[in-house]
Amino acid sequence: MRISLLMLGVILAGVAVRKLPLGLPFFVTKWSGSWLWGMMMWCALSLLFSSRHPVRNALLALVLASMSEGLKCLHTPALDHFRSSALGSFLLGHHFALTNIGVYALAILATAYGAWCWQRHTPRNTTPPPLF
Repeated sequence: MRISLLMLGVILAGVAVRKLPLGLPFFVTKWSGSWLWGMMMWCALSLLFSSRHPVRNALLALVLASMSEGLKCLHTPALDHFRSSALGSFLLGHHFALTNIGVYALAILATAYGAWCWQRHTPRNTTPPPLF
């Protein structure tokens, strides 16, 4: 449930940072979008493969995020047509940047580490206190 809420928050933050007129500097909108994309990839994979080891989810998230960046180098009529739409531009982007992969990696590692810390400090198998 926590990961679902985190993922929803990440998606909302990504849309807000990129699409709402918040007056943020370009540096913030550019890199926070990449950071949030990496976080979202980790969240999605952790939801899909919750029983997997967190390191495997983080590595797979990095591979998929890198592939999504590499997709920017692929130009077909269908992809270019989709990229020309607002949704396609938002989801796929236009220009490949190796630095984005580095930002994805940092975001995925930070998110996985934060989730690990949160899980480690959350008590398990405890019974709730009595109501009265």
